[in-house]
Amino acid sequence: MELHDFAGAINLNQLDEKTRYVQLADFVRRKIKSGQFAAGEKMIPETDLCKFLNLSRTTVRQAMELLVNEGIIIRYRRKGSFIADAKMKRQLNNLYNFSDNMREMGVTPSSKVIKQEIVRASAEISRLFCLPKGNDTIFSLERVRLADEKPVLVEKTAIPYYLCPGIEKNDFSRESLYNALGLSYALRLNHATETIAAILIPDKEARLLKCHFRDAGYKITRTAYLDNGNVYEYTTSVTRADMCEFHVDLYHKEHTPLNITRSINLG
Repeated sequence: MELHDFAGAINLNQLDEKTRYVQLADFVRRKIKSGQFAAGEKMIPETDLCKFLNLSRTTVRQAMELLVNEGIIIRYRRKGSFIADAKMKRQLNNLYNFSDNMREMGVTPSSKVIKQEIVRASAEISRLFCLPKGNDTIFSLERVRLADEKPVLVEKTAIPYYLCPGIEKNDFSRESLYNALGLSYALRLNHATETIAAILIPDKEARLLKCHFRDAGYKITRTAYLDNGNVYEYTTSVTRADMCEFHVDLYHKEHTPLNITRSINLG
């Protein structure tokens, strides 16, 4: 990134001092979207931008603050400001599956299967699924979910095996689990609950997510229900805290329900 990359960023004749910071922030966003400013690239110092663009320090600082608040720029003490890795915003208050959700955000989903097998359910999982006697086995699927080849989630899923006999023959590095459940077994997700907890990432998950042991992360626990109210899926996912942000829009309960979005940083 060079100073001349900011040529034409500001039209001093069109905007007053109070709104020029918005124009500068928009310019940086366009440069990032076009690929001219790359993730990890260091921003030009604010003092240099002030001189080059003939703007006040306040105006440039407001533009940078706006970009920082949006997660577009990251500041590091004694190092400067850098272009953040691309983030994906993900609606959490609607039913979704990972593959469809990633495609909607313009990225290519893929999965790496770590393990898929038929195992005996633990006592806790048996109670959760209300497994009948003689049908206490589950299909266990462990995958790394990727977006544009970058690991996003380490995901472990359990499903009562009597609901989906033979499902272990599927290749879930290529296929959508929800599609297989719906098309082959007529199992349709009616609703689900998710809980999100801050954690220190365990060693195994850290290696799969390409981060450090005990880095900050989130554990997302999902319980999915059929339309008859029975639990048919239990999934736990681990993701890095530096890749994931949760945004909440709050409304009065008499008007609009809570809206939550998750941003996933693909770095």
